[in-house]
Amino acid sequence: SDCSHFEDAGVMCLELEPECNNTDIRLVGGNDYTEGRVEVCVDSVWGTVCDDLWGVDDAAVACKQLGLEYTGAVAYGSAYFGVGSGPIVLDNVGCTGNESSLFDCVYSPTHNCVHFEDAGVSCGSASCNNSDVRLVNGFTDYEGRVEVCLNGVWGTVCDDFWSTNDAVVVCNQLNISSANAIALGSAYFGPGTGVINM
Repeated sequence: SDCSHFEDAGVMCLELEPECNNTDIRLVGGNDYTEGRVEVCVDSVWGTVCDDLWGVDDAAVACKQLGLEYTGAVAYGSAYFGVGSGPIVLDNVGCTGNESSLFDCVYSPTHNCVHFEDAGVSCGSASCNNSDVRLVNGFTDYEGRVEVCLNGVWGTVCDDFWSTNDAVVVCNQLNISSANAIALGSAYFGPGTGVINM
């Protein structure tokens, strides 16, 4: 063989993202966790919401369901946060604003939409509790820029001395499997804003 050790093969085995739970909700494609395209879980698959009849009351309920500040929620249509993929699972959503979940609102499970009509929201920031941790700007819920809460304010963590051991602690704190935790630096998930808390 004409191989040398400079050609040794390698692999990274990571757990697959678990299926979503029906009625789960997430925001995708926003600048931070408070905004983005609305995606909900139906039949264990993430899908989008069509913007037909999508309005402020619907946006407020989406924010409330996410545990975010919903006063002053803004509704977006026409795939403002980018076009989604997969099924379009809700159409003609008609919330009053008092519901706690989009699935408590009147809606149609069938649609006449395309992904260029994906609905989005912008919610207010929820206050945080000291030592809370979150992952921001990842492609899944299991990765992202690490942000921690100190003195009621979300902030980032500097990557000086950041290691796999630190990544394991973060995953454990978020109740996510830490078996294959990977520590990333150099703003791999984009630079944050505000204070650097650690």
